[in-house]
Order: sequence, then structure tokens, then C-alpha cells
Amino acid sequence: MLVKSNSVEEQKIIAELTASDEALMRQHKLFLAEMQFKQELINKRKANSLTQKDISERSGLSQQAISRLEKGNGGTIETIIKYLSAMDCSLTLKEGTTP
Repeated sequence: MLVKSNSVEEQKIIAELTASDEALMRQHKLFLAEMQFKQELINKRKANSLTQKDISERSGLSQQAISRLEKGNGGTIETIIKYLSAMDCSLTLKEGTTP
């Protein structure tokens, strides 16, 4: 049986679990940062009216690799750079967002 998601309740549970566990809190912040980054990739691709196939053809990566990257199932730094390059983008480091 499927249960409807309740984001408020989920956030409360996460806050309770991570409040007393610094390592778990860091891991959770890293997870959120990774998911945000992957979503930004997808948003940028769509804003440029590009499909996964377009990125594949431009980057030399397989469409399956693009899909896995966007779903959060892997992606080396090389894969990410190829993906970004296919959209004429690059990686930039900035301070102030340490998880």
C-alpha cells in the first residue's frame, strides 16, 4: 500500500534525527547539495531546449549516462564536465556554501 508523502512531517523527522548527530547532519547536507546540483543541470538543459539525446550527441556520453547523472546515480567529475561543456557551461568554485 502506498502512503501519501507529508513533507512537513518528513522535515520534522529529519530535523530530529540530525539534531544530535553531526555526521548525519553533514551527510544530509551533502545529499541535498547533490540533489540541488543535479536539478540545476536538468533546469539548465531544459532552459536551453535540449534533450538528453542532444547532450549525448554534443558530449560524447551515452544517453544512459546522461539519464543516470540526472537521476543521481553516479557521474564522475569528467562526466559532469562533459555534460556542462555540451551546454557551453563550466564548473566554478565559490565559498560560503560549506555543508
